[in-house]
This record gives sequence, structure tokens and C-alpha cells, in this order.
Amino acid sequence: MKLLDFAKHFDSEEACEKYLKETREKEGIKCSRCGCEKQYWNRCHKRWMCAKCGHETTLRSGTVMHGSNLPLLYWFTAIHLLTSTKKTFSAAEMQR
Repeated sequence: MKLLDFAKHFDSEEACEKYLKETREKEGIKCSRCGCEKQYWNRCHKRWMCAKCGHETTLRSGTVMHGSNLPLLYWFTAIHLLTSTKKTFSAAEMQR
């Protein structure tokens, strides 16, 4: 995907959240506490809740983005740049 197409597709934090939610649901969400596969989406808190034990699973949990406060849009852009170009990027270049 070219950068312009990427920017059109992922133009907001909400678009990134929607994509990440749909992708994770296709793979299947499993409770990290009890292993239950029945999860309910909590729209207000933007996370899944386990039907068995009530444990919450965030969009970022189990990903490289877990524990980060950076917006998903930053993460998506960085991942796109790192995976779609032949040139390498240093941490300093990504920081700019």
C-alpha cells in the first residue's frame, strides 16, 4: 500500500481502532486470565470483557503497542513505513 493510500485509509485514531478491533476479532480473542474464548466488546471503554471471569482485554494487549501511550495512528504509520520501504529507518529518523 502506498503512503497516500495508507493515509486515506487510516486517517484518524478511530479508523485505526476499528481496523485493530476487526483484525483481532478475526484471529479470536482469548482471556489471558482464564482462557475463555467468549468475549464481549465494551464500547464505552473500548475493550473486551471475559464472559467467565470479567477480565478486560484492551485493543493493544498482546501486541507490540501494549503499555504504550502513543496514539495508534503513530504506531500504524511507523509500522507502515518500516514494512513498506526498502530503506531502513533509524530510531532518530522515526522520532522526527
